[in-house]
Amino acid sequence: MIHFTLFGIPIYIRPTFWIVLAIFGGILGVSSVESFIYPALFVIAGFIAILSHELGHALVGRKLGGGQQTIILELFGGVTSSHGMQLTRAGRVLMILAGPMMTLVLGVISILVAWNIVGPVLTANGKDFWDLVLYPYLATAVSPKLYILSCLIMIGEWWTVLNLLPIYPLDGGQLVAQFVRSPKKVFMTGFITSIAIGLVSFQLFHGYFIPIFMALFAFSNYREYKNAPF
Repeated sequence: MIHFTLFGIPIYIRPTFWIVLAIFGGILGVSSVESFIYPALFVIAGFIAILSHELGHALVGRKLGGGQQTIILELFGGVTSSHGMQLTRAGRVLMILAGPMMTLVLGVISILVAWNIVGPVLTANGKDFWDLVLYPYLATAVSPKLYILSCLIMIGEWWTVLNLLPIYPLDGGQLVAQFVRSPKKVFMTGFITSIAIGLVSFQLFHGYFIPIFMALFAFSNYREYKNAPF
């Protein structure tokens, strides 16, 4: 496990974090030493984006409620835990929203940087700014060196959308928990949303990754629903 401190916040990174990012980055399909650079760049981009996300939670939480924040990066993302922190509900909402907003800002900055570099080439080929937003890989068509920027754009966009879904323990699910008193309703909302997103994504993209991902969330929320007191 890697351990370091940033802005006074202890950060722990488990090996599973690097493994999952590398798999997402396509390391299983690497056939040559030269192509190894792309999964490596994806891992770097994922690390920057997810750490920024968790730092958003931790820094805002510390500012509003004090206490000691700790960040653990593992598996599909990270967890920010707080000790001795006292927050109002409004403070908790701001702390939850700070994570996705940090990731979104990082994605927007990456879009602007990429556009300033490749914009003239894309414009000459009939593309505009929104093409880059919707299809970040267009940056790599101009220069493979921009792959890390396209990764930051994708993670900045889609990680924000994913985290704001009302699925516990994602940020969206935690937001629902701030306003819905019944844990059973929170977990049932997460269960239904997970099933719906999984089915829709399969119909639209005919892939298995998102449905499997959503199935794991559905299972987790249903299990918590069964164990919730009310």
